[in-house]
Amino acid sequence: MSSPRPSATTQALLQLHEQIRVCTRCPLHRLRTQAVPGVGPSSARIVLVGEAPGRQEDRQGEPFVGAAGKVLEGLLASVGLSRADVYITNVVKSRPTSGPRPGRNRPPRTDEIAACRPWLDEQLRIIHPTVIVTLGRVALEQFAPGRSLAKVHGRLLTDTGVTILPLYHPAAVLYRRTWMRVLKRDFQQLRRVLTKPRRTRKTAR
Repeated sequence: MSSPRPSATTQALLQLHEQIRVCTRCPLHRLRTQAVPGVGPSSARIVLVGEAPGRQEDRQGEPFVGAAGKVLEGLLASVGLSRADVYITNVVKSRPTSGPRPGRNRPPRTDEIAACRPWLDEQLRIIHPTVIVTLGRVALEQFAPGRSLAKVHGRLLTDTGVTILPLYHPAAVLYRRTWMRVLKRDFQQLRRVLTKPRRTRKTAR
């Protein structure tokens, strides 16, 4: 028996992933092992956006597979979700590093973020999520510029044209274990999102 044919949105997302994997829009492609487009179903109601791939993500080609990924999986489980239920990506799709492999991770620069932004915009256009969960300051800045993460984390923001849930990055817990309680509390907001019906797409006339 042949496997079912992927939906049009799934095919569009897979094609986009292939384009991201060969992207050379910024110098980061010269040092990466591979680009990290994203992972998850095209029908996901929740899209989680982190900062950038780290060393493990660069090796495996999938976001949040290192220690921070384990934290994220635990947080998802706390609201009855798994990685298979959400789409996970990053603002920047190639690992920012301080030098040739195995250099240290560093925050992405403004020009690197700008080069990758069209990829993120297209991912969100295809998936059309109910809520975008921003993980960390860099991700929040892309959707709500000028907002302080310390002031808005755990609050559903609806005044930016799309529903945003700003959260601290799971990697923060690796350095401050006391922040796990804050992240778990903030994650509970997703329960409210999941009880609401999904928005319907507007059809072109």
